[in-house]
Amino acid sequence: MTYAQIGEAIGSAGSTVGDLASGRSQSPRAAAALALLKLYAKRVEAECSAPATLPAAGRISKRALRAKLGLSTDKQLAKVLDLPVEQVSGWADDEMVPALPQVMRLLGHPVQLEPAKPANDDPDAGRIAPIEVA
Repeated sequence: MTYAQIGEAIGSAGSTVGDLASGRSQSPRAAAALALLKLYAKRVEAECSAPATLPAAGRISKRALRAKLGLSTDKQLAKVLDLPVEQVSGWADDEMVPALPQVMRLLGHPVQLEPAKPANDDPDAGRIAPIEVA
């Protein structure tokens, strides 16, 4: 993608993206940083057809995940994962992150949803009792 295309995708000017890429600017606004991260995650997910190139579920530490995403705090990681800060802070830095759907999605692994349980169409199903016929 060109700087202009990236800028348009994240709601910033192409020159701003160019400044970030060249190092002239090292601290983007929070909204632009999060938008860049989401754009990057989408691109990685779309371009990675071989899941073997990605860390396996539960095989990446919180520290490595933050480094991979370019994040420095648990608060930022919690925002990206859309989880409570307290939950993310409870994970040890050097231990493997749990295989939550948010983490799996971010790492590019397919997330399998549980099949929906069939709804009981008969409202009297629990009230029917066997009848003995004489």
